Amino acid sequence: MPTSSPTPEPCGYEPLEPDLYELTWMSGHVEKIVAHDVSFANKRVVFLADVNGRMRIQLSALEDDLRTIRSITEDEVLPLPDGGELA
Repeated sequence: MPTSSPTPEPCGYEPLEPDLYELTWMSGHVEKIVAHDVSFANKRVVFLADVNGRMRIQLSALEDDLRTIRSITEDEVLPLPDGGELA
C-alpha cells in the first residue's frame, strides 16, 4: 500500500514591498509605476507586480520608446487616481 507525505505547511509567504519607478518616454511624458520586478528581453522592458500572490504584468514597453527608467527613493509618494496615496 503506497504511503503519502504529509501536506507541507504554508511557508509564511509575505510579498515584498514594491519599488517605485519613474519612466520618461521619448515624447517627454513622465509617469511613475509600481513594480516588484523589472526585466529586459527582446528589446522590451517588462514591469511585474505581485497581485494576491501571483506575478502580473504592470507594463510592457519597447526599450526604444523609453528615454529613462529611474528608481525612486522609498520616501516619495505615488498619487493614485482615486485621490489616495501609496506610501
